[in-house]
Amino acid sequence: MKMTTNCFLGSIFSLVFVAAVLVRRSSSSEDPCVTALQIGDSKRTITEDPGTCGGLCDNYILNGSWYRLDVSNSGARMPESCVPVWHCGTYIPIWLNGAHPTETNQVSTNVRACAQLKFNGDCCEWYGNINVKRCVDGTVTYFAYQLIKPPYCDMAYCAGSGPNCGNSGSWNDAIQNCTTLYPDLDQNPTLIGPYISQTANTRDSSGKAFTATSFSLKCRLNYVQRQTDDGARYDVVFDTTGGVVYTKTLKSTDIPEVEMSESYLVGHVDQNVSCRATAYWQSAFPKRSEYKQSNSVYIGIKLYYANGAEIIGSLSFQEGDKVTVTVQPSFPITTPACLNQGVTPCSPSYTFRVYTHQLYLSNCTISVSNGSIASFVFSPIANLDLIPQRIGTFQLIPDNSAQTQGSIFNGYRSANKLVMITERDWSHCSSGGDPHVSTFYGAYYHIYGVGQYVLVSIPSRKIEVQVTFTPCGTSPISQSGTVSCNCGVIAREGNNIIGINNCPPLPSATFTRYLTDVNNPGGYIYSSNSNYKTIVLPSGMRISVYVANYVGYIGVDVDMYGLDGTVNRDICSNSLTSYNTECVATPCDRYKVQGTNFFNIEQGTQSLCDANALLVPQCDCRPTSGGTVGSTCPMPDGNVPLLTLSNTCNLPLSARRKRSPADEDSVTVATPSAVTPPRNVALPASSSNIGSDQARDACNRAMMASNVYDLCIGQLRMNISLDMQSCMLDVQILGDLVMPPSLLAKQMENRCKTEIISSNSAAKDNNIQIYDNKYCSTGCSTGGNCVQGTCQCISGYQSSDCSVLKGAVPTIINLQAPVCDIRDTTNPDGCNAVFISARNVSDNTLACKITETTSGKVLQNPAGRSALATLGRVTCPLPALPISLQLSRDYSLLSYSINVSLSNDGSAYSNSMKFTVYDGLYMICDARGCVNRSGSTRLDGANNVALTLLFATFILVLQKLV
Repeated sequence: MKMTTNCFLGSIFSLVFVAAVLVRRSSSSEDPCVTALQIGDSKRTITEDPGTCGGLCDNYILNGSWYRLDVSNSGARMPESCVPVWHCGTYIPIWLNGAHPTETNQVSTNVRACAQLKFNGDCCEWYGNINVKRCVDGTVTYFAYQLIKPPYCDMAYCAGSGPNCGNSGSWNDAIQNCTTLYPDLDQNPTLIGPYISQTANTRDSSGKAFTATSFSLKCRLNYVQRQTDDGARYDVVFDTTGGVVYTKTLKSTDIPEVEMSESYLVGHVDQNVSCRATAYWQSAFPKRSEYKQSNSVYIGIKLYYANGAEIIGSLSFQEGDKVTVTVQPSFPITTPACLNQGVTPCSPSYTFRVYTHQLYLSNCTISVSNGSIASFVFSPIANLDLIPQRIGTFQLIPDNSAQTQGSIFNGYRSANKLVMITERDWSHCSSGGDPHVSTFYGAYYHIYGVGQYVLVSIPSRKIEVQVTFTPCGTSPISQSGTVSCNCGVIAREGNNIIGINNCPPLPSATFTRYLTDVNNPGGYIYSSNSNYKTIVLPSGMRISVYVANYVGYIGVDVDMYGLDGTVNRDICSNSLTSYNTECVATPCDRYKVQGTNFFNIEQGTQSLCDANALLVPQCDCRPTSGGTVGSTCPMPDGNVPLLTLSNTCNLPLSARRKRSPADEDSVTVATPSAVTPPRNVALPASSSNIGSDQARDACNRAMMASNVYDLCIGQLRMNISLDMQSCMLDVQILGDLVMPPSLLAKQMENRCKTEIISSNSAAKDNNIQIYDNKYCSTGCSTGGNCVQGTCQCISGYQSSDCSVLKGAVPTIINLQAPVCDIRDTTNPDGCNAVFISARNVSDNTLACKITETTSGKVLQNPAGRSALATLGRVTCPLPALPISLQLSRDYSLLSYSINVSLSNDGSAYSNSMKFTVYDGLYMICDARGCVNRSGSTRLDGANNVALTLLFATFILVLQKLV
C-alpha cells in the first residue's frame, strides 16, 4: 500500500523521537519521577485505531528504563482493564493487568502488562512484568513506568481513556469530555499590596503580650471560580530579583488569589517582587499554558532628596553641598521588629547604621519606623586637592542583629550606594606683606590701616575671618608715610573659632583653638614646616599662613568655594578701591570689625555659643571606626593637627542637634591648647638700606626656586608683576630678604593651584597632573628640598617630607579602630591590617612589631615593611591570627589581642597599643575589653578546653613561622 504524506511525516517523527529516547538511560540511583523519559503521542488513547498509516511500535523501548506516558489530550496512565486489538493507535495494545500504586512515591513491582494478540483471543496471551511508581508534582499525580521492550511490531503501550480531542482540545478526566487545551487564564495576574494583618496576644521574648502585625502581598488571577472541581489547576509563582520565593497551586473551586507573607521575603529586601501564573488540566499535566506575568512591587529601602525626588542610581553633587537624604521603606514596619525589644506597647522600628567610605555624614545611625522621616546629611566638606571627582559609597546595615531575627531584615545589608562628588570652582584671596590684597574677584590694592579688619564674611555659611594689622615700618611712597603688616588671623565657622596670633607685644606666635562647636568639632591647624601653617575649617575652607621668625609679620592666603556674589562686604570682596592703589581710611574703614572682635575672646568663653550657628556634624562612619557619631571627625588630607584639645561650645540640650543617646551627656569642656614655635630673630628695623635691585633679586630667586614656576609663570602666564612690586617694597620696608620673598613664592603656588582647578581649559587635567607631580605639598618641612615633586632630604633628616630626624622614635597617637569583628563583611580590609595615627614616622624605613598581648611573644619580624598610607597614618599588615569563623564555630576561640608598635630603624620602638580581633556573633568588644554577648552559650567550660588545646597548637605553628 502506498504511504501517504501524513504517514511519511509521522514515520519521520517516530524515528526522531526514538533517537531522542535512546540518548539517555536512567541510572538505578536516580529518581524516576525526575529522570523518566517522556513518550508523547496522542494516538495512544483507547479510542484511537491504527488507521491506514500502520500502528505505533514501541520496539525502541530500552529494557529496564523508566518512561512517562505524556499524552496531551487524554489521561496519561495505562488502562487497568483489557484492551482488544486494533486500539490505542496500534495493532496490539499493551494494558496493565493490575493496580497502580495509591501512595505518593510508592513503587508497585512486578505488575503484569498484558496484550491480546488476535481478535477474540486471550486478553493476556502475551505478558511481561513491569514496575510502576506514583509521582506527584504540586497537586498533579502521574506515573512512571519501568517498561520492557515489546517482542512484536506493531505493538505499543496504551495511555489514557479519552478520545483524541484534536490539536486545540484536551481530554478532561474530571468531566469525562473534551475541553479547551488549557483552562481560562486570559489576562495577566495583578500583584497588589502590601496588606497589613493583625494577630492578638502575641508574646515577645520577655513574655509580654502585644498585638502582632505583619504584611503580605497578593497575586490576583482573573479566572472564574467554579462551584465544583472541573480539573483546572493554576500554578502561581512569586519571584524576586533573586529568584523564586513562594509557589502555590489553586483549584478551580479556590478564590482566584494567592497571599504571600513577608516571611518569604527574608534575604530579598531591596528587590522587585512579581508573580506569574500558568493554567493546565490535571489530567493532561504537564501540558500547561505559557506563564502570564504580573506587575512588580519594590520591597526595600528607598532614598529621596530633600525635594521628594527619588534617588535612582548613584548620587551626584558638588563638594561642599549640604545634601539631605531621606530613608523610607516601601513597606510597613511590622511587629517582628518588636519581638526582641521587650517593650510594651511596641512601636515597630529598626535602627540602621550608615557605613561610609570616603564620605562624612551628619549622623551614623537612623531609626526607621512607620510615619516618621529618617534622614542623614552629607556634610558640606570640600578639599582643595586637585582631584576633579571623588567617589564614595554608603551602605545601610541593621545596628542590632538580635533585633532583626525573625524579621524581614534578618541578615540584611543594603548594596553599596555610589556617590560622585565633583570638585567646585575655588576662589583665592591673599593678604600679604604690608599688606597687599588680591581679592576673590581679581582686584588688587594696598591697605595700610591698623587694627582688626574683616577679611572674609559669608553670613549664609556662618563664616567670618578677621585679621589684625599692626604698624611695621615707614615708606617714602606711602601717602600716610607709615605702613602696616598682617600679624594675626582668626576664623569662625559656626561655633568653631581658631586662629594664629603673631602680633606684638607677644613674645612669639600662638596657635589656639578658642571655641569648638559641640555638634561639629571641626577646624584644626597643621604644620607643613616651621613657618608654613594651614588652618582648615569644617567645610574645607583653607587659610594658609606664612609665619615670620619674628613677631609682627604673617602672610595670609584664603581658598574657599561657594561665594555668594556679594561685594564690598569685606577686604577680599572690595571693589571700591582703584586698581593698585592704597586704601587707608576711606573706604576701607568700613571693613573694620564692627561686631565681636574674635582676638579679644577669653579662653574658655561660652559667650559666643550660638544655637543658630550649629553646623552639620561631620561624622566618620567607616565600619572600621565603629561608626561612633562625632568620634572621628575629618582631617581631609590626613595631617596630624597641632591642636587636639579645645573649648566646647556647651549649648543647652534643647538648642543642640541630637546625635545619639550615648553622646547627649558626654560633652565636656577641655583645657585650651596653645602651640608656641620658637622665635629667635628680632623684629627688623622699620627702614633699611636694601636697594631695589637687591630686593628684586631676592624676590625673583624665591619665585624661580618653586618647582611649579615653569608651569604657573612660564606656561600659564600668571601675571605676578604687582606681586613682585609688593615683594620688593616689603623687603625694603622690613629690611628682610627672606620672609617677603618666601611669602611671595607660597602665594604664587596657592593662587596657581586655585586657578588651575577653577579653569575651563582643555589642558586642565594635564595641568593638574603636572602641578601634582612637581609640587611638594608638605613643603619638604625644614629638612629637605623639593625636586620633581619629591623631597630630597639634607643630612640628618629622613621620611618622605624630610620632617623626621634620624634616630627619632615614632609616637602612636591612637588606632583608627582598636577592635575588628571577623563577621563584618563591609570592612574592605577584613581584619588583616591595623591602621595607626602616629607622629615622627619615616615611611622609608618604617617597621611594625606585632606581639601577643598575653605572652609578649613577637608574631612578626620587626624588619617587616609597612605602608604609610597618608601623612601620619600607618598601615600595619597582620600575620595570620588564630581566629576565624571556622575556629569560632568549632573551638570557641572568640577573641584574640595583640600589641602594635612602630620603629623607624627596626631597633628603637614606640609605645604600643592593643588591637583585638573577635567574633561579633558571640562577643562585644571595644577598646576597654570584651564581654560575652547576651544570650550566647559559646563560652562554657567544655569549649574552654578546646580553646586551650587550639591555642597551644597555634603557638607551635607560630614558632616555626617566626
